[in-house]
Amino acid sequence: MSVQVSYKKQTLMTFIGLLILFAAIEIVANVWWIAQINCEFEDSEIFQDMSDSEKKDMCFDLYKIQTSGKQLIPNQNSGSLNINNLGFRGSDFSENKLDDTYRIFMLGGSTMFGFGSTSDETTIPGFFQQHLTELGLPYYTETINSGIQGAESSDELSLIENQLIGYSPDLVIVYDGWNDIRSQNSAEIISKNWDSMCNLGLENNFDVIIALQPIAGFGDKILTADESDYVAQGTSYSNELLINHKSEYENYSQNLKKLDSCKIVLDMRSVFDNEINSVYWDQGHVSDKGNDIVAKFLLENSSELFPTTFRFESLTPSEINSANYELVLQSIFSYYKTPLMVNSILTLPSIPIASETQIESETSNNFKTTTLNTESQQYDSQNIYVSIELIPELNNNLIKINTVDEDLQSNILNVTYFLKISHNGNIILSDFFYVQDETLILEIIPEESDKIKVSGTRQYDHNAIIVDSNTSTKISGSLLEKPGNYEFHIELRTIYDPSNWVFSLDSYYAQFSLN
Repeated sequence: MSVQVSYKKQTLMTFIGLLILFAAIEIVANVWWIAQINCEFEDSEIFQDMSDSEKKDMCFDLYKIQTSGKQLIPNQNSGSLNINNLGFRGSDFSENKLDDTYRIFMLGGSTMFGFGSTSDETTIPGFFQQHLTELGLPYYTETINSGIQGAESSDELSLIENQLIGYSPDLVIVYDGWNDIRSQNSAEIISKNWDSMCNLGLENNFDVIIALQPIAGFGDKILTADESDYVAQGTSYSNELLINHKSEYENYSQNLKKLDSCKIVLDMRSVFDNEINSVYWDQGHVSDKGNDIVAKFLLENSSELFPTTFRFESLTPSEINSANYELVLQSIFSYYKTPLMVNSILTLPSIPIASETQIESETSNNFKTTTLNTESQQYDSQNIYVSIELIPELNNNLIKINTVDEDLQSNILNVTYFLKISHNGNIILSDFFYVQDETLILEIIPEESDKIKVSGTRQYDHNAIIVDSNTSTKISGSLLEKPGNYEFHIELRTIYDPSNWVFSLDSYYAQFSLN
């Protein structure tokens, strides 16, 4: 008996010893890995007042950022930076803009994102918002950091076109040049992208400012010894000396001046010319002070676009009379910039629906079960489409949504949906839903209300509503009650696995007419 007990003790001690050994190995490996991480700014004189541990922590925060392609995965937080609920650096913001809000998006590469900035508040957008608040404008303003590390003008154009328009911008500021010149994009290419951005603004009722960013050696700043080294060592992505492309950057500037469709264009190559001390910590990234200088310059040159007041409040009967009725309407709509109020947004590219049952209706709440299948999109080697089933019931209606592998005709699990439903061009529902099982089931509870309310449990990335066989997801309001045209816009954020973030499956569309 004593031998058996001794044997059990030895086995237990061996097991515990192995656990301790593996834990020690993991700790040592993590310490070693962190020690290997190095950011170029750690050696810059600009950061000499920071301790080595502070610089290492800031560098580690940047390395920990998770992305899907070039897009940031939402809801990441660390000591020096935060990625918000919609995948941008900074605080959370609502996708649906409040009427009394003036919303600004600032686009660019890592210089706009704030690589090397000591906090969210010391990025260019962070400083811009601080100084904007100091103006004391009579309405709420929000500045959103839409910088993407490594982004070129083509990436920014895609971001505006496919995502930012849906967030109702009032002003878009694009801070460009360094990544395009490092990619050896011609002046014609970047000019074409800039022009397309500005035309999107004209079509969707928001202003666009294009700014050509400063680069060390490309302006007239008296460079410090360190900055001179950055110019001597700075290369393009093809490993050619970047300073040799200075003449092409001059062509960027000349083409910038010809952009008639843009509200304001700014050549900022000389913005640091009066600075004696170091501003750059490599050929393009700058210190917190440099970010502040850029932010102030952009604000000074954009403030003329800010309205003096917003007329969103209810109008008194005395304001609405035959003499000023037209002027009142013009005043309202001149500041109402929700893109879906603009006809060009409502008229989306024609997307054929693979199949749709014929709808027969006698009253606004009487229709037959209808299945809408979107066009398929390719993901890796698979063709994936979304199937939407509308089911009328005695008291409530149901919406069932599945994501389907077209080739296997099987439903895909672990899907996060970004679902927008519009009625006659106006968004009535916009929310995230995570479905672990095969089917997203939404129970529609009819209510005489212009507002749609969603009830359910939120405990997932994007603050998405969890939908499973044990959870009831109810939507109350007049969805599928009023006659008109209903449009379903769906983006898939995860498929197969809740950690498998995707951003390429973003254009699923179907429509349904209720007579």
